[in-house]
Amino acid sequence: MLNEIVKKYGNLSDSLISEIIYYAVDGTRRIEVILDCMNALNDYEYEKMKLTFNYILSIHFSENENQSTTSINSALIANDSGIIVFDFFPLISGEGNLKENENSDFKIKCKEVSYSLVD
Repeated sequence: MLNEIVKKYGNLSDSLISEIIYYAVDGTRRIEVILDCMNALNDYEYEKMKLTFNYILSIHFSENENQSTTSINSALIANDSGIIVFDFFPLISGEGNLKENENSDFKIKCKEVSYSLVD
């Protein structure tokens, strides 16, 4: 599923998060992130997509006054030995390479991610 997300949406460049929904039921945690993002396989048209993160290992979300944590420039999307990392505010080097940001405003680590289109 992760490869399919990257193939369609790349690193989520120029995306806008509209909703973040957190569920904690019976010891199970799940996060849904709804965002407007460009689909590379559909002539870069914007689509409303929902990412669903299951088996959450860690979450960090921080928003400060006069700072937007919902406008995404580029996101690091990686699978590190079975741990899926979505860092919505990674470090970006001069060559455009993305690296996990320990001080990221929004980062999710989990074991499973899926996506669907939202009407």
